[in-house]
Amino acid sequence: MVRARGLIVLTAATLVAFACGGGGGGGGTNKGTIKIGSDLPVCTIGGQAVSNGVKFAVDQKNSAGGVEGFTIAYQSFDDCRQGAYNADAGVANVRQMLDDSKYLGMIGPYNSAVAKAEIPIAAPKNFVMVSPANTNPCLTKDIAGCAYHPQDLRSGNPNNYWRVVTTDDYQGPAMADYMYKQLGIKNVGILDDSTVFGVGIAGSFEAEFKKLGGTVAKHSEYKKEQTSDFKAILSGFKNAGAQGVYVGGTDDQNICIPRKQMKDIPFAGGDGIETTDCINQASGNEVNIYATSAGADATQVPGAAQSIADFRKAFPGPNDFGGYTMQAYDATNALLLAMGNAIKSNSGNMPTRKQVRDAFAQIKGFKGVIGTYDFDQNGDTSLKIVSIYVVQQATDPSKTSGVCGKAAKNACFVWKTQFDFAQAS
Repeated sequence: MVRARGLIVLTAATLVAFACGGGGGGGGTNKGTIKIGSDLPVCTIGGQAVSNGVKFAVDQKNSAGGVEGFTIAYQSFDDCRQGAYNADAGVANVRQMLDDSKYLGMIGPYNSAVAKAEIPIAAPKNFVMVSPANTNPCLTKDIAGCAYHPQDLRSGNPNNYWRVVTTDDYQGPAMADYMYKQLGIKNVGILDDSTVFGVGIAGSFEAEFKKLGGTVAKHSEYKKEQTSDFKAILSGFKNAGAQGVYVGGTDDQNICIPRKQMKDIPFAGGDGIETTDCINQASGNEVNIYATSAGADATQVPGAAQSIADFRKAFPGPNDFGGYTMQAYDATNALLLAMGNAIKSNSGNMPTRKQVRDAFAQIKGFKGVIGTYDFDQNGDTSLKIVSIYVVQQATDPSKTSGVCGKAAKNACFVWKTQFDFAQAS
């Protein structure tokens, strides 16, 4: 995502360090410690749930003897400022990792705007970044409509950035298809929050909706710091005949507050609204919020069942598991695989960051719990699945996506269907 899934501020410290125990392999010889970090909005429920997925993978690896004789130490960095993700905080976190030679890679970031700021810092150092949640296509694809180019972010350096989720040029069209064909909406109002993510996903939705034959009543945008009342925008949609509203943005930009002022028409968006905080913002009118997620729902993947069960034993809290927890688990294991291969190619010794980067670039057919991943030369995954969710009153919240309201605890996002664009092509 881009998004900040479950954006509720936690009381945990802004820097969470995990000393992940476990002996090293290699015939009982511990060769030392390799560090990996993550850059996530861990001040939020969603960010912390992703960090939990990273820690779970590292703990499992260390319990099995580490990586080629090395113990893995994991540290989670928080890129929140004032309760929301912040690109400057993310850059500061990456610089802190780069200053310590034992850091050989990182998981994250969570938000596309943060990735846009971090890649130019990390790429010259061959520092591997693996995101479990970034969805803006411009980070990897040189396509029309992008305000920047992926090659400019990397400044001629080899690609150092990969992601295990698909992109907004699939998320937007998936919801356009669902609203037009399944919900029968032919006229829609579009609202975006003026962010990199919001503008991009709203644009991809609009293009596909029009292609299907739909009408866009009006496309409006706002900025959080300048907007407290959405009544005028919503009135404009209604007066133009909108049968539904699509929003491009994230809950930390108050994108779901308009839902509280709406009744009787569908409200939909991307993974930036498939969050606990979105449900809370729409309190009293939260049912029938539709959202996409840029990957398969792990709870719908039979092969993920045991890993999810093991995770829930290790992390039993009601908010410990989130929509991208298993993607974070897969991203971490892919990074650890690259590290292991780099160690082997370096005669069993501590590899350089470049050796880890080169090893990650060679990964083919990586088997994760979500599926089997290949990555193209730009860093995008071969898995192009988009899931569709809707908020319903759930009789058993444990059987939902795990994303539920705080006040209305039984109001949860429930999986409806998925689009597999890789199979469609």
